[in-house]
This record gives sequence, structure tokens and C-alpha cells, in this order.
Amino acid sequence: MMANVTLLKSAFHHVAAHPEEWDQGDWRKCLAGHVVTKAGGRFVTDDITEEASLAVVATADEIEVCDQRFFLLPGGEVVEGVWVWQRACQLLGITDRQGKHLFAPTNTLDQLRQIIHDLCEVA
Repeated sequence: MMANVTLLKSAFHHVAAHPEEWDQGDWRKCLAGHVVTKAGGRFVTDDITEEASLAVVATADEIEVCDQRFFLLPGGEVVEGVWVWQRACQLLGITDRQGKHLFAPTNTLDQLRQIIHDLCEVA
């Protein structure tokens, strides 16, 4: 059961209203990225050439329960992070399988609308 319908709908309404800020093939701009940033998540780095740009800084709770990674940034700083899609799944209260379906890079806005409708009906 999805725990946070409000957050999901808010993120979707934002990307639907601002499609120029949305790119489902880019974790930073896809629906998962919007869910995470709406909830206050901070990307490990803004350097999109770094793998760490696909992760957000891990919270203390996530360090205990998620598959966190250690990222070595160019300046030598080590940051613990979790993948964007994992944080989004956790925030929304959906399974990894549901998240993979919802956050698939090939989803169009219409497909996202239908998937969200289906998820919210179950919730």
C-alpha cells in the first residue's frame, strides 16, 4: 500500500505543469528526482559526469536500512548516499517493483498518469 499519495501527486502535477523541467530518462529530472527533491532530498553532487549525481545524501535512517554507497567526490570528500529511485520508493511507500515500473525511463506523461492513477486506486 502506498503511504504518500500526496507527495506522488504533487511531484507529478509539477512535471505535468513544467515539462521543460522533466526528463524521465535522467534520474535528476525524472519523476523520482522530483519526488525526492520535493521531500527535501539533496543530491550528492551536481556534477552529472559523476556516478554520485544519481544519488542523494543518505539520512541516518537510510544508512541503517538501505543499500547505501560511499561516494568519493573529486575534492576528496566521502559521502554516504542512496540511489534516487530507492529514496523515492521509500518516501512513497512503494515496493522496488512498483518503483521500477513507475520510474521506467521510457514512461511518457500519459503513462505516468495511468500508473499513478492505478497506484492511488489501490492506496
